[in-house]
Amino acid sequence: MEFGQRLGIRRVMELRRYREEDRGALARLGVLAFGMGASYWEEYYDPERNSRLDPSLVYVIEDDGEPRATVTVLPMEAFVDGEPVEMGGIAAVNAHPAYRRRGYAGKLMRASIGGMRERGMPLSMLHPFAHAFYRAHGWELATEAVKYELSPAQIPTSGEQRRVRAYDPSRGDLARMQELFGGWAATRPCSVGRGEGRWLQVLAREDQEAAVYEAEDGTIEGYLLYKQSEGSGDPPNTLDVSELVANTPAAREALVSFMGAYNPRMYTVKLSTPRGEPLHPYMPDSHVRARLEPEYMLRLVDVEGALGLLKRTVNEPLVLHVSDDVVPENSGSYTMGDGGVTRGAEAEASVTLDVRRLAQLYAGYLSAGQLARYGLIEPTSEKAVELLEAWFPVGDPYVSVPDHF
Repeated sequence: MEFGQRLGIRRVMELRRYREEDRGALARLGVLAFGMGASYWEEYYDPERNSRLDPSLVYVIEDDGEPRATVTVLPMEAFVDGEPVEMGGIAAVNAHPAYRRRGYAGKLMRASIGGMRERGMPLSMLHPFAHAFYRAHGWELATEAVKYELSPAQIPTSGEQRRVRAYDPSRGDLARMQELFGGWAATRPCSVGRGEGRWLQVLAREDQEAAVYEAEDGTIEGYLLYKQSEGSGDPPNTLDVSELVANTPAAREALVSFMGAYNPRMYTVKLSTPRGEPLHPYMPDSHVRARLEPEYMLRLVDVEGALGLLKRTVNEPLVLHVSDDVVPENSGSYTMGDGGVTRGAEAEASVTLDVRRLAQLYAGYLSAGQLARYGLIEPTSEKAVELLEAWFPVGDPYVSVPDHF
């Protein structure tokens, strides 16, 4: 026992970076916060086994000599205007249950923002446990998904299914699936880039299966990722489809038929789709169980840097008067024009908004008109709203299930 401990002297709280000797303690924190077992968290904090982890972006609060809270920033890529850009994925935010409500999480979020700015990450995303908590630190809701729970009997089948086969890495399927996913994800703002290492990690998961659609010429034109699980309900089992990507109507028809070919007495089908790619309008009966579920939040960590990534051409410039109550360096005026973005007000039309509403516009999650109707932005004129909609068109922001973090 150390001298200070014998005297009952409390050690000073320290916010620091991850150390190798923290792995066991952080694994215990992970189990207490999220479950999933110690082995899962031991692997999570091991950069040799977790391809997403950068130990220098794991922040720890040590208090009275022991780790009590942590947050991880995963160095990732998200698609902006069809191109992958650096994004910090906030994950594994937790504190020991006995030491919550002490401001640890807020300190960690501020540290993570600072770390991302130092690393040149202009964007950050997270899946919130509580929207209000992360909103207070500048993140805002920016993606959603359509969640289906279907009977196979509700799903149309097709003779094209004869061209569906099991995934076979020896036939070069992985490279083609990567290519298909890259093209599909590039059209959806906020979609997360997925390198080969991540693909291999996903496909190595327990019970993970994949199927591909092979056209007559041998080209892979679509695939789906799925799991089958046993249960005790009615029906007892679940077919959980985490991703369906197809670049031809025939491939889509065949892969949808794959789901419809399961025994409806034995299986329920669960599927998540982007809001712009719903399944029910194309089914024999559209009265199915579906819900729209809020998902990821987005933050512009560096407003100027994030705006500078946009590849958009609008005939007239627009000024954005942006406020950020967490990162003062982001507050100020930005002029969007043909030459890119510049600091300062250099045009007549302008809109005043905070960094949260800018994130929703940036993702294409909400339109300028919607935000104006709710009084969440302050345009100088109707023309300013029109220009804002031109600069920030509504899109289909989505994070695919295999990329959740």
